Amino acid sequence: MEQISQIVTLIGGAIATILLPLLGAFMFYDSKKRREAAQAEKAEADNISQYAAEWKELYEKKEAKVHELDTKIDQLYVEKNEDRERIRDLQAKNTKLELENQALIFKKCEVRGCKDRQPPSDY
Repeated sequence: MEQISQIVTLIGGAIATILLPLLGAFMFYDSKKRREAAQAEKAEADNISQYAAEWKELYEKKEAKVHELDTKIDQLYVEKNEDRERIRDLQAKNTKLELENQALIFKKCEVRGCKDRQPPSDY
């Protein structure tokens, strides 16, 4: 009985000395592996969010540039319309002056030595 007790003690000591540390190491290894996987996932998520922030910044810059160009195009259309209106006014004024010039040429007095050189009004 004493021998059985020694054998049980010896087996128990071997289990406590060898198996429990191995079991603890495997459990620690598993948690370490999970922690490293979680850190890798977090780093990947941070990296993806960093890429997203960079793309968002580029998109906002592009949108600002497009808005700036649209504003400039609108301003150029306004200037173009003002120029067209000014050209129409100048053409109307030119046409009016040409008509007045034709009327004056038509009414021009051709008599030489006329003291009262006025265009005749009886045409």
